[in-house]
Amino acid sequence: MRRAARIAAVLLLLAGGGAVWARLFAGGPVGPIPGGWLDGEPTRDLPRDWTFANRAPYLLVESRAFTLPWSGRVWFLAHRGRLHLLLPAFFGQDLEQRLQVDPRVRVEIDGKVYEQVAVSVTDDVDTADLLAPVLRRQFALEIGGAARRIPDAKQAGMSIFRLEDPPALAASVGSSPP
Repeated sequence: MRRAARIAAVLLLLAGGGAVWARLFAGGPVGPIPGGWLDGEPTRDLPRDWTFANRAPYLLVESRAFTLPWSGRVWFLAHRGRLHLLLPAFFGQDLEQRLQVDPRVRVEIDGKVYEQVAVSVTDDVDTADLLAPVLRRQFALEIGGAARRIPDAKQAGMSIFRLEDPPALAASVGSSPP
């Protein structure tokens, strides 16, 4: 019995150490475990049109709202040239809380890290236009007929944030995608 308890304690210690390593030193998320700082090359050259990012299924996002940075893989869509974070209620609450405290984020695409500012999308204009392509891409679902307007993204169980260029970097916007 003591031997089993020792083995369980060692396994628990190894799992805890692995989680701490993933959280602090992995250079981003490790599978479902959120990470810390993103490892990519910081760049000040912001593309005008972010649609090139749609070839990836997830976006690596880093938030520094609290003491330790948080990074994770999130659903996204480049729509009308801008990146949009799509945070489902079942796993996006942590990042949503962080964005309410500090909207500044860093995103990594193709090994390059871009500074952005998250702005909540609460109006009806873009919500349905954003959700239909996401359902198609993430779940391979086609929506037949006209897309219905959803008055509030929260009714769909999702928070949507549009990423904008930080004011300090707005002058450098205009370079081509990596």
